[in-house]
Amino acid sequence: MYNEWLPVAFSDEVKDIYETNILGQDIVIIRKNGKLYGLSNRCPHRLAKLSKGKIIEDEIQCPYHGWRFNLEGKLTIVPSLGKKISVNLRKYYVKEKYGIIWISIDEPKDDLPEIKEWDSFRKIKCGPYYINANPFRVLENLFDVSHFPYVHENYLGDPKYPYIPEYNVEITNEGIVAKNIKVYQPNPDGSHTEKYESYTYIIYRPLFLYFTKTDESERTFSMIFAIKPESKNKSVVFAWIFMNYDYETDENVIRNFEDTIIMQDKEVLETQPDIYYLDLSKEIHVKADKLSIFYRHYLKRRIGKFPELGLL
Repeated sequence: MYNEWLPVAFSDEVKDIYETNILGQDIVIIRKNGKLYGLSNRCPHRLAKLSKGKIIEDEIQCPYHGWRFNLEGKLTIVPSLGKKISVNLRKYYVKEKYGIIWISIDEPKDDLPEIKEWDSFRKIKCGPYYINANPFRVLENLFDVSHFPYVHENYLGDPKYPYIPEYNVEITNEGIVAKNIKVYQPNPDGSHTEKYESYTYIIYRPLFLYFTKTDESERTFSMIFAIKPESKNKSVVFAWIFMNYDYETDENVIRNFEDTIIMQDKEVLETQPDIYYLDLSKEIHVKADKLSIFYRHYLKRRIGKFPELGLL
């Protein structure tokens, strides 16, 4: 997980100084002159948080004893000495994409994927959603369609139509791709227009999911979900909706629909254990869980066990 791009905030949350913690690392993100910098948030002198300090020209000053560091993390002055000494803050990989700020602790294994809808579809930001549940269980929930008739009754599913037909799953260079997942939905997008939808899911990264669904009239509704793993039982979900229709509908109406769906999921997710098992024998799986099985195989190969996040 240390070489994965992980989301920490929406772009509009990061003004000049922003503090975050991910995978046990205290990080300060600095936005200066159109660029982003990620540094250790702890001054190595007495471990005070640099994010409580201030930016002076192109340096950050510790609020405790005034030590100053440039944006590359190099100490430039110890005021009590009147000079500098050889000290460097740890630097982190940081980037901005899809209206989200991302951090990688070590050199990232891959770049973030390209989402074709980003430049051509209507975009609606959703979240962040705070869920007291295991991050891998949260992602699994987001691609699990067989819970729709029960958790999202009268929205994304109907208990009269619980059957999930056989669908295709394969591992590609993009990630895990599942296609032709057909689901009856009474209210698929908040428009109250019942119909069958055909889903395609792509698990691009361990905690980054894309889906798209298209009806017979070629109306396309897509989403991305990026999950910040705060701990093995705390997750933050950043999401975007993409649509090529309903441009006249107020975005708050559409966002409120997604808020409802996530809150329904949250209620169930927070009852589950904070462990996500790679060992398939720990839980029972059926045909509709095909994508979940592939996901666990994928995590086992890409990450392996990661007890800090309950991945066992």
